[in-house]
Amino acid sequence: MADTHEVYPNAPLALVAVEVRFPNSAGTRPLPMNLQRSFRDLLGEGWVIESQKIQQLTLAVSAAGAVPQAMPMLTIPRFTVRDRMLAVAITEESLTIEATRYRHYPEFRETVARAVAAAAEVLLPDGIARVGMRYIDEVRVPDIAEEVPSAWQDWVDASLLAPQLGAMSDAGFVSTGWEGAAQYRTGPDQKLVLRYGPRAGYVVNPVGPLKRPAPPGPGTLFALDFDCFWEPPDIPEFDPGIIMDTCDKLRRPIRALFDMLVTDKLLAEFTKEGPGG
Repeated sequence: MADTHEVYPNAPLALVAVEVRFPNSAGTRPLPMNLQRSFRDLLGEGWVIESQKIQQLTLAVSAAGAVPQAMPMLTIPRFTVRDRMLAVAITEESLTIEATRYRHYPEFRETVARAVAAAAEVLLPDGIARVGMRYIDEVRVPDIAEEVPSAWQDWVDASLLAPQLGAMSDAGFVSTGWEGAAQYRTGPDQKLVLRYGPRAGYVVNPVGPLKRPAPPGPGTLFALDFDCFWEPPDIPEFDPGIIMDTCDKLRRPIRALFDMLVTDKLLAEFTKEGPGG
């Protein structure tokens, strides 16, 4: 599959992920170790089992109101490559593929295809409840201070700025930050949600379970969080071909919208040689 889009040497991408949800089961239970090993082997060489424990919370209602209560730790079977920049997690309810090292879509697509095929062989899911794809960009450029977020007007499309940013500034009312969200219908039973805005620090934790290659310093950034998903009204069978075709359809509006939102000045930053996010 040819990728016709340019790959930027200094791209702002911090994380890309695909999640496939299965129809609701009786509950999330750890996969037996023999199935974990089978799944790992189907992913290919260089994968290791590194299961992750997460704390479950539930709400108990009392006279004082709802009180969160801790449940036993839940072990999520997780598989990573040795540099921890690519990971696959699987339960009886979902399959998730995440990457912080991302060269281009065809390469990432191959990993997703192997994981989906492995899930079909090992788990035999009853069907597809949802397929989602997410791209998180942390846009960082020179000379943007946290206390002056209006400076982003030189770098991103005006539709991403605070309402009447220039007029309010001229009137002496300086914007100190904003967050926005927009939703688009991109196909039958398919939507794209974009969340955006300036912030400080990180959107994707550089010291989390998934490592980031050459993580940037915790300065000011502009977040572009694209979440495109397909939720069929029926329950299609778990067909790897259908899932991969859906991934291709989900990516197209994400890339199209990204290209519309970045300015020529920002593209010049992306094309400079340097570490990507």
